[in-house]
Amino acid sequence: MIKNKPLKLISLLIGMMTFSYSIFALPVEKNQLRIQTDLSKRKGDTAFSTLVSWRKGGSTTHRANGLVFINGFESKTPTSAVTLAKKAAKSLNAGINYDAPHARGAIANYIEGKGTYLVSNRAGFDLAYITTRDYSNQKLRYDIPNEDFNTASIDVAIDIVYSATVEYIDNFSRSNKKAAAGGVISITLDNKPPIEIKTAGKSTKTIEKEIAEALGNQAQFSSKPLYPNFVTLKSRNYKPFDDGEVQIHQLKANSITIDVHDSGLGVLTKFRFPDTNQSVKETSNIFYLLGFLITGFLGYIFYKNKNLKNSR
Repeated sequence: MIKNKPLKLISLLIGMMTFSYSIFALPVEKNQLRIQTDLSKRKGDTAFSTLVSWRKGGSTTHRANGLVFINGFESKTPTSAVTLAKKAAKSLNAGINYDAPHARGAIANYIEGKGTYLVSNRAGFDLAYITTRDYSNQKLRYDIPNEDFNTASIDVAIDIVYSATVEYIDNFSRSNKKAAAGGVISITLDNKPPIEIKTAGKSTKTIEKEIAEALGNQAQFSSKPLYPNFVTLKSRNYKPFDDGEVQIHQLKANSITIDVHDSGLGVLTKFRFPDTNQSVKETSNIFYLLGFLITGFLGYIFYKNKNLKNSR
């Protein structure tokens, strides 16, 4: 009986370890973000881009950027919302294919006939974060199909920036004034009344602090980024962090709409997905703890059996 019981208990503990590991180590099957575009409120040509980052467990993190130029409303052929969404998806997929031809863990799907595209992970991969950068003053709506941001554990950040600091080509912005032109920024959660912040004469940091205050307890102004901005020597729509952004954790809303109407300003909107690799690490700690307990249990059984034999 003594020999059989330990074996049963050991089998049970090993089964618990395997079951626990299988629960936490499984990658998220579906990370998604739906982006709805609109018409530019700027006269001239501007730009919009989507950056996506993905990984597989604790392996290398990949990132790709899709950049689209937008014709303003005074152009002979203004860029429509449908055209923009289609180009944005196509450009992002091209970036993904170029960056990681053998590990394409993300995909952008244009929704036919609508100014909408959906960014999601491919099977076996997890999205890490998504950043959109808009300098066209269009109204952008973000949501997750069939979930709210809180349930999906997705953190959001809003970084108001000067549109003049964007370097489409070398020295593009040298003579451009880095200041708000005067207008309004509107933030809408679901179908609630919009939060409106006037921008005239204000710095981006002041505007962000006012947005955070207007959003209430769920938002805060932060001098540290939700995640590092990706930059390169040839920026091409990338931007270094400007020391301030609005961060929203546990956002209890199905959608967030950001509408910037100020030709001197643009907006970076960031989405950080759950760190599934952290769950694996936590499970590994449980694994080692259970292993330690099993080792101790086996040592105890060996010691007890040895004493029984000696007493005979």
